[in-house]
Parts: sequence; C-alpha cells; structure tokens
Amino acid sequence: MASPHPVRGPRGSLIRRLGVAFVAVFALLGSAPRAGAEPSPPPSSSASEAAPTPYRTTAHFRFFGDDAVENTLDKLADTAEERFARLCAQIDACNRVTRPIDIWVAEDAERFAAGFPEKNPMAEWAAGVTFLAEQRIVLRAHGTGVFSLMETFEHEVAHVLAHTYAPAIRDDPAPGASGAEGAEHAHVHWRALPRWFAEGLAVWQAGEGLVQRLETALKAASSGKLLTFDELARRFPNQGSNVEIAYAQSAIFVRRLVLASGPIAVIEVLRDTSKGVDFDEAFVKHFGAPPGDLFGRLSDDLEKSSNPFVFLSDGNFLWGLTTVLFLAVAWWRLRDRKRQMAKIADSEDARIQAEDLALYEHRQRAAAMLEAEPEHVAVSLNDDPDGPIDPDGPDARPDPRLLN
Repeated sequence: MASPHPVRGPRGSLIRRLGVAFVAVFALLGSAPRAGAEPSPPPSSSASEAAPTPYRTTAHFRFFGDDAVENTLDKLADTAEERFARLCAQIDACNRVTRPIDIWVAEDAERFAAGFPEKNPMAEWAAGVTFLAEQRIVLRAHGTGVFSLMETFEHEVAHVLAHTYAPAIRDDPAPGASGAEGAEHAHVHWRALPRWFAEGLAVWQAGEGLVQRLETALKAASSGKLLTFDELARRFPNQGSNVEIAYAQSAIFVRRLVLASGPIAVIEVLRDTSKGVDFDEAFVKHFGAPPGDLFGRLSDDLEKSSNPFVFLSDGNFLWGLTTVLFLAVAWWRLRDRKRQMAKIADSEDARIQAEDLALYEHRQRAAAMLEAEPEHVAVSLNDDPDGPIDPDGPDARPDPRLLN
C-alpha cells in the first residue's frame, strides 16, 4: 500500500500523483488502528497498482524513501542481506520469506506516521514499526536517542522472520456461499505470536544489549511497577510509561529462556505453532512449564535483586554518595600528606641531632688532646730509652758560652 509522503522514483503525471494520494488517504481513514507487529489486513489491489518504484532492491528487500534519505537508504541496502542472513539463521527462517520485505525510511515524524498503511499510536514514540500483513517496515531515518537506525532495522526484520511461522487461518465462508465462491469470500488471517514473545525474541535476535533493559526492570521492581504476565499477555502496552517496562520484561524473559533451554527450544516452539499447535502448549513442551509460571519466577528474582538498586537509581542519593566519597578521598589524601611531612621532619631532626652529637664528640676529643699535649711533650723529652744525657759525657753538647 502506498504511503502519503513522496518517494523516489519516476515522476509521473499530476493525475497519477493525485490518484496515489487519494488511495493513501482512503486507506488511512478506512483502516482500523493497530500497533506494533500485529497482523493487519492485506493490501488492496488498487494500492498495489499505485505502489511507487523502489529506490533500491536486494534479494529480500525493497527500499523506499524520498531524496532526503538517499544516503540512509544506501547504508541500509549495502548491509541488509548480511544482516538478514544472520537474523534468519537464528530461528531457521532463511527459506521462509517468499516475497520482498518493504523498507520505508522517513526523515521526520510527519513522514514517519504517513508511511503507515493504517493509523497507529506508536507513531508518536517508536523508532520503527512493522506491518506484518503488508510485510512493510517503517523506520525513522535517524533512529532515536535510545536505538540507532541499524538496531531498529534488525529488530523489525526479526519480527517479519518470526511471523513467517504464524499459521494462516481461513475463516468459514459466508452463509449460503459454497465452492469457488465460498473460497473467494473466505477471510484469511494469521494466528500471531504473543506480543511479549515476539518483542523479546526480536531483542534477542538483534543482539540488543540488556543493560538498559535490566536497569528499567529493576527500577520498576523497586517501585512496585512491574507488569504481571496477565497484563502483558492480555494487552501489551503501546502508550504511556508502561511501554518501556513491557519491552524490558519481555526482553529479559526471552533471553532467560534461551539461556536455560537453548535456541533450539525457541525454534521448536515456532515450528509447532506453524503447524497449528497452541502456543502455550508448545511452550510447556519445550520449556517445561507454562509461560506465566516462568515469568512469575523472573519477577520474583527482579524484586529480590532490586532492593539495593532502589538507592542506586535515585539521582539525589548518587549525588550525595559521590560528594561523600570525594570528601573522604580528600581527607585521606590530606592525612597521608601530613604523615609524609611528619616523617620527613622526624628524619631531618634525627639527622641534625646526629650531626650535632658528632660535632660535640669531635670537640670533646679536640679539647682532651689539647689538655694532654704539654704532659705528652714533657714525657717524650724525658722518655729517652738510653736514659738522660750526661752533661759531662761525650754526647754532651758544648756550652755556647764557652764557644765565645
């Protein structure tokens, strides 16, 4: 089904453009609102005739958008098949896609909403939305503050791949119709996977990090705002503060299932549901317990783990804690510096005292030597080993007075 905003392609006549706009407006007004990756009515033949020419095509994708998003379309198309191969291999769905996946990229919020084949409340906040019956994905060109364009692209493609396992259900023909006429008027729809499972599965396939999801779930647990399984299963939120919590709980739950039973269990559940087996029955068969029971255990674990997290998630507490830590470190460093200075002072005092003591001892020894030197000289003069000199002997020196 064509989108109201302009797309890149051959520029047709004014009449053709008016025709496209008329079909699109008619579709927007006549379709019932749906959200997320839920099934939507199949496109009409008139819309197919008015479909624009794709900007680029690959083996599994057709890319649409106006001149403002050409670079984005090229970026997506260049890696689309590589990403498709990785995503489909995770759930063994590489051979299940039988028609192209249409990728519509919008530059702004107005064109993003205009790209929907039907009204949808997710247009206000979503980074991307998948319409499964049309096999159309609508993306914001610049992603959001939380998710990048590539992350959103992989998440939405994962929805399309998982939906290939949804069994087609043909309603009974109208009363009185039979044969070819009855078959022509019979309505076909798909038994969609539970929304919580589809969203959690897409997060796992796309390899999105769980840190932010876990933070969201722990905050909800600490404030008593976790959603029950019945709330998720009965009506997955599309608006309001519960949207982020629902995605977080779904993502953590499916990741936990994969870690506990392996990816093959996920694939077997999908295979069974494609054969018409009830989802809950297939879930119990391959995961060992009803989904509500396992989901309840996860909620209990989140609540137990959230007790200290309630403080860590409070901005005022974190600011106060940072201030206390800063002051503690500053005090410790000041005390350590004082200790170092005291050690240096003590070492200097000890050196000065040692020098003073050495100088004092040196002076004492010098004074003692000075006091003892006359006696030492006298003793040395009279301490001749040959005895004193006889003045009348042969060694006696002549009297200087006699020489004159």
